[in-house]
Amino acid sequence: MKVPFDISMLGMGYFSLDAAAVDKSPSEMVITDNKEETYYIVSREVYEDGPEQEGYKIVVNEGE
Repeated sequence: MKVPFDISMLGMGYFSLDAAAVDKSPSEMVITDNKEETYYIVSREVYEDGPEQEGYKIVVNEGE
């Protein structure tokens, strides 16, 4: 049985995509859930360890 990922691992949520995109480093990405109300800055490893399987999508990739 798959354990759901802990959303607290995503850190602080942003309510503005622009604010999250400005705060992220070049090696990080911005992801959001299917409601697109909250944005999170994460590394590729964190994304692939849970949010990706939970339906979160990348809205700003690394290096952007």
